[in-house]
Amino acid sequence: MTKPRNMGQPMGAGSSPPTESPIFLTGFARSGTTWVNRLMRDYFDAGFVNEGQFIVAFGLRLSRYGDLCQQENFRRLLLDLRRDEFFSILKRNYSVTIDWHRLEKGHTNFTAATLDILHQIAEQMGKSRIGSKYPVFGRHLDLLNRFFPACRIIHVIRDGRDCAMSHRHVTWGHQNTCAAAVHWRKYIKVTRNAAQDMPGRYLEIRYEDLISDPKTTMAELEHFVTGAPAGPVTARFMSDAKQLKPEKIARWREAMSLRDQAIFDGVAADMLESCGYPLTGMGRPPSAFRRGWYATHDRLSREAWHLARKMISTIPETK
Repeated sequence: MTKPRNMGQPMGAGSSPPTESPIFLTGFARSGTTWVNRLMRDYFDAGFVNEGQFIVAFGLRLSRYGDLCQQENFRRLLLDLRRDEFFSILKRNYSVTIDWHRLEKGHTNFTAATLDILHQIAEQMGKSRIGSKYPVFGRHLDLLNRFFPACRIIHVIRDGRDCAMSHRHVTWGHQNTCAAAVHWRKYIKVTRNAAQDMPGRYLEIRYEDLISDPKTTMAELEHFVTGAPAGPVTARFMSDAKQLKPEKIARWREAMSLRDQAIFDGVAADMLESCGYPLTGMGRPPSAFRRGWYATHDRLSREAWHLARKMISTIPETK
């Protein structure tokens, strides 16, 4: 397999990334970002916790708060931030509580407040690096680059056919192969296009390479995160490499029907090749009508699951 391309020039051998710059981890859903999130926390001393969706959600609607230099406007922003589900999950799962008084007294803009939140998380977890993981980050690199001009991006890529198989097992996932292929292809294209404005601050790693060639891939990741050549992080990871599961690579070859393999190749062959994944040679692009049907099926299925989850959540628990 050919290695996927990375945008921008790699860091020089003698350079080190600023320790204050956040690292944002992203990738199409079910690409292995949760695993890499744990690696960042366990091997790179990074305060990575649950998905930082609040960064995108509030960044997109920041204009509604007006001039944040006005204390009342900034206070309204913090009040809404405090209500976001991210922080209740943070407290429940990681025992991290944000000092909102510190935020209110110390900052007057969204960037500084977000960086302080990430620092507080890292401090309470005993970590030195800051950052966050969220699959949706990839669709909003322009926003991240605007608010955090020194940030770095780690983009995890996995064979879209394995992603498609995995999506079938979660209620919020894409519920047919065509829809999964369309969105997987679009996600990587959008992320790569935006990454061109981030020279030296964007790294792609493939899920499969981290399992099949862990030493090389972890060394590349260590260099990107620390600015140093492969060293203690890679060595420690390799000592634990027996925990890797090669059977998770290319499951689609046996588990995906020939029909679905043909559909995926027909929709996303160019992106599969660009990312270094083999084609089956039997790609068959669906007709415009079939594409529309698949898209409608996917949307309605996901909406139905969302409604079902909401209804279940309102049912009182019985003692």
